[in-house]
Amino acid sequence: MTKREKLDPSWHKARVAARIWLKAKQGRPLSARDKRLARVFADDPAVEDRLIEQGVAYWRAPWMLDSHGQRIRRVCNVVDHRN
Repeated sequence: MTKREKLDPSWHKARVAARIWLKAKQGRPLSARDKRLARVFADDPAVEDRLIEQGVAYWRAPWMLDSHGQRIRRVCNVVDHRN
């Protein structure tokens, strides 16, 4: 099983929604795909606010754990400058 197969579908959708939210918050333009997905996730009852908040925390976290439980620096495209 790959990591993606182990993710709960609602959690996966919430992480995508969190990336879209962070992108909008940074003032970056949203693509038509981003807008369409945001509408789909807004109508999905399984994508709860708390899951999106967890997704935001996931993308903002500077560290993540590897398969051996060791901390490694997160490298991702979404950089959030907290105000």
